[in-house]
Amino acid sequence: MADHTAIAAVSRTLRTLLLDRMTVVTSVTLAPPDISVAGVPGPRINLYLFQVKQQAELMAQEIPGHGHPAAFGQPPLSLVLRYLLTSHSQQQDQPDSDINAQILLGDAMRVLHDFGGRIEAQAITRPAVGVVGQPILEPALQNEFERVKLTLHVTSLEDLVRLWSAIPEANFRRAAVYEVSVVRIESRRPRRQAPPVEQRRVFASTARRPLIAEAYVTPPNPNDPRGEQRVRIGEEITLACEGVNAARLYVRLGRLELIRVPVPANGVIRLPIPDDQYPIDLDHPALRPIPPGDQLQPGPLVVQVVAVRETEGVAGALGIGTTLLQDRASGSNTVLFQLVPRIAGLVPPAGPAATILQINGDRLWTPDGPSEVLIRDAPVTIRPPGPGDPWAAPTPTQIEIPIAEAAALLAAPLPAGSPHDVAVQVNGARSRDPVIFTLTP
Repeated sequence: MADHTAIAAVSRTLRTLLLDRMTVVTSVTLAPPDISVAGVPGPRINLYLFQVKQQAELMAQEIPGHGHPAAFGQPPLSLVLRYLLTSHSQQQDQPDSDINAQILLGDAMRVLHDFGGRIEAQAITRPAVGVVGQPILEPALQNEFERVKLTLHVTSLEDLVRLWSAIPEANFRRAAVYEVSVVRIESRRPRRQAPPVEQRRVFASTARRPLIAEAYVTPPNPNDPRGEQRVRIGEEITLACEGVNAARLYVRLGRLELIRVPVPANGVIRLPIPDDQYPIDLDHPALRPIPPGDQLQPGPLVVQVVAVRETEGVAGALGIGTTLLQDRASGSNTVLFQLVPRIAGLVPPAGPAATILQINGDRLWTPDGPSEVLIRDAPVTIRPPGPGDPWAAPTPTQIEIPIAEAAALLAAPLPAGSPHDVAVQVNGARSRDPVIFTLTP
């Protein structure tokens, strides 16, 4: 398979083909159209590689016959190359200069039309080009599974004008665009081979996977409306499920460990959102700490129910095998809650613009995401204090902000005793129930 020299090998192959098969013996250069090539004063054909793109259809296809069938594939880089073909006469200001350039262009296009689809079968015929009988195709491209094919690419005048406009030093001239496909460059990443299957294990079950039909924050009163999905630390969520008849039942909250819950007779699971400790469950009779890096943070909270059932299966090599019973886990669909900060109180509840407002609660700040306080529609970024700043460093349970930063954004004039809603927003999750701060003159 070709290596990183494949692109240059295509350009050299096209140059050799033109030099060997054109009727008019002329020079063939590989340069941008606005460059005067040193040492080539006469008429010439120029090929300019102006676009390289990936062949999307072959992105995930390994070369047939390469590597072991059980190995993890390393598909090669499959490329399509586009060339701009231009012709140049010896002098550009003579009456027949453009006619001569057109003759060269027609000669070059005839060669590419006749031989572009079977370059691998062509051999050098002119001693001035190389050793007679040697392949025109460069060695880096030989013995490839995919043949290098050249086709005339249909290009609109508008596209050609845009292309020439990107070359400010070159005058617009007649040109043709050719496309070369497909050039495949082998990956140098090491291959991995999967171990062979020494024992088959097949399990089958008629039980349905669990289904969460409804999910909401448990209302404080049974008769309250339900459907709230913005949950705070310590609040309880309700999952109305189907198909949860299992030996063991678990709930997954974000990245936390599975929490085992009793199998409900009516399919309704209720679970509080933990703070820094796992709740007592059927597998753990005591509280366990949640590592700080694993604790739930404001933002989307993915919830899933996992049922573990004893499942019958067959194990064995090439024979009929033997039956066995094994616990197998099946996960439900996932539902999405939004974990939001909770404001417990403001200190002080009222004050002038010079006030440093202290907010107490849960999940009010995290160093890993954007955190801000919203006073009505005026945001104040929660940040550690700098030299001379009068507020304290933020923590997840207590933050301080200068009211003056919000007061400058609030609509003026401000009447005496203006009440404003205060909310905290962390990682895009906004606190659920705003509290009031009264701005005094």
